[in-house]
Amino acid sequence: MFKGMRRLTIAILLTVSLAGCGINSSNKNPPQTDTGNYKAQNYKRDGYLGITNVNPNDPLNPTYHHYEDDSNLMKNVLAQFQGIEKSNIAINGPNARVKIKAKSNLTAAQVEELRSQVQNAFDTNMPRYKTTVKMSR
Repeated sequence: MFKGMRRLTIAILLTVSLAGCGINSSNKNPPQTDTGNYKAQNYKRDGYLGITNVNPNDPLNPTYHHYEDDSNLMKNVLAQFQGIEKSNIAINGPNARVKIKAKSNLTAAQVEELRSQVQNAFDTNMPRYKTTVKMSR
């Protein structure tokens, strides 16, 4: 009795496995292959198979930053300029607005030169942000 059940089970398993393999006799034309040129792409050799580019907010990612780090860097950049009396930094996603109050002893040409230097410093040091620098006196 057990030998008959065993043979029946093996036959059922064999039938199911062949059906699962996708044997299809109605496919009369073989599949066509594309002969286009493909360029192989490799993962970065970072040990994570390239997923560090997929998730930039992963703390293990070497480019991981948050707004506090970025605003501290911006404040350090502003501290290098002598003609600044007060400053305000507002970060909204990829945009950073920097409002600067220049010292009152600066001329209009010096204020514009200072604004240009600050804009250039932010564009160099913070390329991830689109920075707008506004000056007032």
